[in-house]
Amino acid sequence: MKQKPKRAILASVAIFAMVMMAMPVLAEPSNHEMPAEDDVFWTLFAQMTHPTDSSGCTAAVTNYVNSQTFDSEERRQGELNGMLQFCTGVASMPADMESSMTAEGVETSLFSNSNWHHVSDLYFQKSENGQPMGRISFSHKIDFMTYDFFTFMNHFGELVQFQDGYISLNAAMVPQMINYGASFTMYGLNFTETPDIYVSNGTTMRKAIEGTDISGVSYDATAKTLTFTPGHFSSFKAVEKGTTVKTMKITKVDPKNVKYKAKKSKFTVNVKGSNLYKKGSPVTCTLGY
Repeated sequence: MKQKPKRAILASVAIFAMVMMAMPVLAEPSNHEMPAEDDVFWTLFAQMTHPTDSSGCTAAVTNYVNSQTFDSEERRQGELNGMLQFCTGVASMPADMESSMTAEGVETSLFSNSNWHHVSDLYFQKSENGQPMGRISFSHKIDFMTYDFFTFMNHFGELVQFQDGYISLNAAMVPQMINYGASFTMYGLNFTETPDIYVSNGTTMRKAIEGTDISGVSYDATAKTLTFTPGHFSSFKAVEKGTTVKTMKITKVDPKNVKYKAKKSKFTVNVKGSNLYKKGSPVTCTLGY
């Protein structure tokens, strides 16, 4: 077998360490690239029960290095010592993730699970100023030690949005997540009866079809909460029963007034159209490319 250069393997460890320090930055999208799906990192990671599983990590790294061919024992030992840095790096990941999420007002059940291959009752709940805005829950067990779920977490800020009576989850990057029994909960609603739910297809909003777009709708007027299971991931908005939702339509963009602030990942743009918000009102948009 051809000997794999040490610098190539250590590069994977370095990339991983960079990604883990940055994720999940829930308020802003991450600009860091994760190791490729076929990278050796995921092979090693899958053999651990949890990022703090140092014994499992050490065994996985040792077995991997011993499966390679080296021209001397010194080179093999050097490779092993270098790759064991991987175990040190990932051990601090849960604490770093939890600290970052707490700072962004996100609560999750992830950290109460000791085996990340079998995470039960996983949820992510976003709050602002101490008030819950929305929650995404998964009823099926999830293997969190995989490329797919770390892709989701690394892009959480881009894929998930919570606002008053509005939840949006674009799972185009991880489409199979819909198969994990996802449900949405909206908080702080002031309806006297079960509201209508509208769904977006990307360009317009229409009333959601029960049994197709949504199911299991439950509204608690006392708790002011609305829970439902989405039939697909999209944008959902709760409105007073019988209300018609008008879709915002942009007909013209002034290219001379497009401003971008890279540090804040923020665009400012002047537009014309119909059903737009009043001048001076903040609007959150998702830009596709």
